[in-house]
Amino acid sequence: GYQFISSNTIPEFPDMKIVMDSNLNENLVFIRNSEGKMFRKIGPFWVNGIGDWEVSEGYLIKMLNDDPLKIYGEIINPEVPVGLNPGYQFISYFPDYPIDALLTFASILNEKLDFIRSSDGGMLRKIGPNWINGIGECKPGEGYLIKMFESSAVVYPNPFLK
Repeated sequence: GYQFISSNTIPEFPDMKIVMDSNLNENLVFIRNSEGKMFRKIGPFWVNGIGDWEVSEGYLIKMLNDDPLKIYGEIINPEVPVGLNPGYQFISYFPDYPIDALLTFASILNEKLDFIRSSDGGMLRKIGPNWINGIGECKPGEGYLIKMFESSAVVYPNPFLK
């Protein structure tokens, strides 16, 4: 089915066709980025409308069956800021451990944020004066759909530093 994906790895060869090489089979239907550009099969050929895999970008992917995605390269520092633009976008989750979504996105829980949505439809959103966590924990490999009213940046916390 559909899910948002991300990776905390900067691929050695970022071309989407190279990154997805082990998944170029009948299970993969398409990958879409925040701009609506797609990587998909047209006839017998894979067409790369996205270009390179961007580590800060999350992606919407549609699969027909389970298929592991393996990306090899340099692991990004999980505290590198992820820029957020007004409107909708998919973003990466950098930590390699789960963190409660309220803590994960604490740096942007303000009037600039409309909502954050996970692949399973869980949402982090404001109801009245309170931010409600319908996501639970953010998970490695998951991407998130965010709607912002204004530009900002999220910096993932390190819960192991006190």
